[in-house]
Amino acid sequence: MELQRILFVICVNNDSLYQQTKRQVANLIVPPGYSVGIYDIRNAHSMASGYNYAVSMEAAFKIYIHQDTFLIHRGMLIDLLQLFHCHPALGMVGLAGCVDMPTNGIWWEGTKLAGQVIEHRRDTYQLLRFDHGWHEKSDYIAVQAIDGLFMATKVDIPWREDLFDGFHFYDSSHSMEMQRAGHVVGVPVLQSPWCIHYNGEDFDRLRYEHYRKIFVQHYMS
Repeated sequence: MELQRILFVICVNNDSLYQQTKRQVANLIVPPGYSVGIYDIRNAHSMASGYNYAVSMEAAFKIYIHQDTFLIHRGMLIDLLQLFHCHPALGMVGLAGCVDMPTNGIWWEGTKLAGQVIEHRRDTYQLLRFDHGWHEKSDYIAVQAIDGLFMATKVDIPWREDLFDGFHFYDSSHSMEMQRAGHVVGVPVLQSPWCIHYNGEDFDRLRYEHYRKIFVQHYMS
């Protein structure tokens, strides 16, 4: 029997982080009937353009993660595939996102946030837990946008590199494109976090604002 493929897609510009991420992926439990591969993209001009290299590759599921997203729940793939199989309308799953996108396009400033992630910043670890009990009877929360640290897809839709030729808002854009194509975007309701995200200190506010305006104009107006 031919195994179905789960493909991790990672844009890489830091080999030390990438090697650690590879070790975390190798430590995951692989569901029966599946194989796991990693596709690393070097010298990408943007996240969207880099990810578009993977769109045409054959895989039952693709998981787009940052090179600094370390997966700590060994049974993550089993839980993720069960979620997709139980909810056929789900096209993409993330680990943090917003139910209602605010008019400024900044997802984490929304009124209802979902998900949980351990964040590492300035040598400290902090559990960011956005869901506070209002979803208790569901195994996932339908959202308008997810964060790009982890984006698992079961359908292939081109990433909008024509609009987002940098490293901001590609994730919110893809969330919107998924929904325009008729798919649900969701965040699982977790008992414990699946990953640690090592946040860097670099943040280009001018470029962020540039892409925020493009996002608002294209999706929020």
